[in-house]
Order: sequence, then structure tokens, then C-alpha cells
Amino acid sequence: MGLLPRLRVLPEEAYKDSTDVSLSSVDIQEKVSPSPKADGTTVEALESESQEPGTLQSGIPYELRDEKGRKWWKYFDEFEYRANSEYKKSRNWYSFLYPNHTTQTKAERTLLYKLDLMIGLYFLMLCWCKSLDTNNYINAYFSGMQKDLNMTKNDYINTTAISNVGAIVLQLPFMFFLPRYPTHLILPIMDLGWSFFTFACYRANSLAELRAYRFMVSAFGSAYYPVSQYILGSWYAPDEISSRVCLFFCGQLLGGVTSGLLQARTYKDLNGVHGIAGWRWMFLIDGIAISIPCAIIGFFVIPGVPSKCYSLFLSDEEIRIARARNKRLQIKDAVDKTKLLSLFSWKIWKKVFFTPVFWVLLVFDTCSWNNMTAFSGSFLFWLKNDHNYSVVKINNLSVLPACLGFIFVFFCALGADVFRTKWVFMVFSQMMNCISCAILIKWDVSNGAKWFAFLITYFSVAASPCLWSFINDFLRLDPQLKAVTWIAIYSFSQSTYAWIPTLAWKTVEQPRFKTGYTVSLIFSAIYGLWTFVVLYFYKRNEKKNALGNGIILYNSDNGEAPPTFVDTQMEKRGEYYFVRETDTEKRDI
Repeated sequence: MGLLPRLRVLPEEAYKDSTDVSLSSVDIQEKVSPSPKADGTTVEALESESQEPGTLQSGIPYELRDEKGRKWWKYFDEFEYRANSEYKKSRNWYSFLYPNHTTQTKAERTLLYKLDLMIGLYFLMLCWCKSLDTNNYINAYFSGMQKDLNMTKNDYINTTAISNVGAIVLQLPFMFFLPRYPTHLILPIMDLGWSFFTFACYRANSLAELRAYRFMVSAFGSAYYPVSQYILGSWYAPDEISSRVCLFFCGQLLGGVTSGLLQARTYKDLNGVHGIAGWRWMFLIDGIAISIPCAIIGFFVIPGVPSKCYSLFLSDEEIRIARARNKRLQIKDAVDKTKLLSLFSWKIWKKVFFTPVFWVLLVFDTCSWNNMTAFSGSFLFWLKNDHNYSVVKINNLSVLPACLGFIFVFFCALGADVFRTKWVFMVFSQMMNCISCAILIKWDVSNGAKWFAFLITYFSVAASPCLWSFINDFLRLDPQLKAVTWIAIYSFSQSTYAWIPTLAWKTVEQPRFKTGYTVSLIFSAIYGLWTFVVLYFYKRNEKKNALGNGIILYNSDNGEAPPTFVDTQMEKRGEYYFVRETDTEKRDI
């Protein structure tokens, strides 16, 4: 463990007593002068205490906004209260990936470049490994595993359900681990376990043995969704994160593409070599050559979170900038362990279950799990039963929907960040999925119509980057609440995915799966409509936290005047208001 990255302590933090070293930087008051940047300016208030939603921050531009005559259609303006007009003007549309909102310096843009290389590409690799393993099971089924393990009737879907139970069971402890332990250790350790049992699948000689291995694979893989989203939400701004979650999700699509191609090549070149079947070789290659190296890389590239950073590659200045960004964006990424509530405390569960946000997001995520025709395997069943294709050709053709899925996911995720409106692309993607399901429910259509319906099935998952971005933004103010809520939502949603497919996608109904497409259409329709409910609560939440977002609200229609602190504690510079330089300490409103 001595070779692994250590907690980064900035020079100004060394002034704290040794008893305080464990505190995160967001709890440390600035002790020294701000360090100069390369362009000669200074980073102001980077080490000061984290700001509560009801406090003014020095160095932050505030928009004074009168809501008089507010139009009804502003309800659909997702960022109306999330960002002020200065924030929105601080980038060109074509630079949305690297807007450097806060400092307008090259250093912030360099920070984003590094984060994309460390977090974005690594999570793409990790998701690719996970998806490769999932799709290997599907492809292996059609490449000899079904016969070798005597899988009949609903054994295929039941094995999938059993493996999903493994993910649910081992996911719950992360409510405790996430806020307390370094993420650069949690995720790779779990990934090593996942890699070992992926490798073990090659030696399965019975269905029961395979199910045991698949259960353990999913159990160790339970960390990668919640931990990765927890990390992404700690580093990226609300109009940057959908694009980065898109990279993460593209790994899943890449797994769908490469699994079919690798399985086809493996089956062709290695089937029977050393007496090992082609489908067994795929698990060997996946576990040893792909998953284990990816897990080891994670120990060194996962940076932790800005206030508890373990990165080998970020400079002190870039860590300061990351903390300044989070300060302005009201993202609290960590808290001292001594301030965390016990999971047995009623207070934490009251925060979770007695707020409408939890239940709104629970329905949202549950719909997203159960509308996914893309991962049902129905396309391969159709190719096998309605076409006289060889095993190799079926594996090759299986990549087509996933290839188009790249386009669909990029369209929705990048569009959400460019136009700062996730809901539009979420609703559109579900409309397209409903069209696909409707065609396949009817079934008695032309062959071309079926091809069209199958090729657009990945619209069912195209909204996922936007969904996860929404959840991250809802939960950004409290790290422990974020961890508990994320895991609770994800575990419940995934638990429904463990039994609903066993009823909806019964293998004996292949290749038509009328029940499955009907269930997917219903969940997809609810998903699209529920987006407007989520938008309502999101807008309400951000209006309540408007001051922290740099917006000072009042409504002269109701006889309201600007708050008194605007005159007593602030000064106007151009279009915006700033805390007076003569008194830059935090003030509670």
C-alpha cells in the first residue's frame, strides 16, 4: 500500500495543527496569502470555508433579479435558478466541454483536460470492461454455452436475475464506505474481485456453478456505478457533467460492440484450442487481459474528490481551482468523518425518506432500468430464429444497435450540456423508444420496419447520462445524504430489474417477446412524462438555493424590494453585484 497515492496536503494546510490534518480543505480557514497564478492574478478565497446556500461569497458575481412578470414558459428553462446570467455568458456554445467558468484562466481548462484523461477515459475503460463481461454472457449463450451447460427454457433470464441479486446485496454497504474511505481504493479493490470471478466463469461445468460465479461477479461489480457517479459529481459543473457521464456510458456501448466482434473472432480462431470451447476463451481473455489491468490502473488515476485529493497528476493550483469551482457551484464533496451521522441514526433516514426528492428520483431511476429493450437480447434471438445466419455472423451483426447507440447517447448528452436542458433530450429519447416498442409489439410488419425498430432500441438508454446528472445535482449539498440516497435509489431500481425481466422477457416467448416490449413501452412512457415532475422539483430546489447560485431574487409584483444586504454589504460593478472588498469574510443572511 506504500506505493499508492497519498492524501494531498497543500502548503497552506500545513499550518494547521497535526490534530487537524485529517480535516478536509473545505473545513480549513485560509491561513496564508493566496498563491499567484501563472498570469499574475491570485486565486481568491480558495481555502475559505465551504459556503452554505444562505451565505454570500467574496469574489462571486451576483445577479439581482426581479421576477416581476415572469412568463409561464420559464418553467421549461432548466437553468433559470441554477446559474446566473454571468455564468451563462462565460462560455461560447462551441467551448461547452471546457468553459472554465470560474477563473477564466488556462489553469482551469488544463484541470478539465486532466480530469477527462484521468476520470473520463478511465471510467470509459471501466464501464467497457463491465459491459464486455455482461455482453460476453449473452454472446457465450449463443456460442455454445447453452448446449455445454444444458441451459433450457428460462435458464438464460433466470441466471441474469440471480447475478443481479449479487449486485444489490453488496451495494448496500457503500452507504457507509463512500463518505468515509478513499474512492481510489474502494473501486479498484472491488474491481479485482470482479475480475477474478469473471476469469472463473471459463471453468464452469454446470449451470449452478456458472450462476455462483455470475452472482459474485455482479456482487463485486456493485461498486462501479455508484462510486463512479459519486466521483464525477464531485469534479464537474452541472453543464459539464452530462458530457462526461456520456463518456462513461459509451464504455457500456463499446462493450456491446467489442463483445460481439471479440466473441466472433474468438469462436472462429480459438474454439477447441487446447480443448477449451470458444465461449470459455472469451471469459479467460476478459478476466486476465482486460479486467485485471484496468483494476490496477484505477489505484493510480482515480483522484478522490477535490477536498480530499489523492491525485499524482494534479498540481496544487489545479486542486485549489477545483475547490473554488465547487464552492461557487454549491458542490460539497466531502465532510470530516467526525461530522458524519451513524447509519443507525434516525436523522439520516429521516432526511432520505421524508423528502419528496427521494421518491421522485426513485420513480425516475426505476423507469430507466426497466425500459431497456437494448439489453434484453431480443435482437440476437430474432437474428437466430428468423434468419439462417451462422454463429459468427450473428455475433458480428449483434454490434449494429450498439454502434448506433453511440450516436444516440452523444446526441442526448452533448445536447443537454450545449443547450443546458436535459429534459428535452430525455423526453425525445423516450418518444423514440416508444416508437420502437410499438413496432415490435405489433410484430406483423415488414422486415425493414423490424430492422428499424431494433436499430433504434438504444434510445432506451440514451437518456441515462442526463438522468445521472440530474441525480448528482439534486444531491450535491450533502456528501453523506448523497451516498445514502444514491445507493438506496440504485439498489431499489436494480432490484426491480432482477425480477421484472423474469416476468416480461421470458426466454420461452422468444423471438417475439410481446410482453417484454409492452412493459418497456409502459416504463418508457412513464419515464418521459415523469421528466416534467422531476423538472418541477428541480426548479423548486434551485429557487430555494438561488442565492448560493449567484442569484438574488425578489418580486416587485408582490411588493418586494431588493434585500437590504444588497445596499449594506455589496457593491455594483457593471451588471453584477459583489461582496465589498473592504469586508470579504463570509456573512450569514
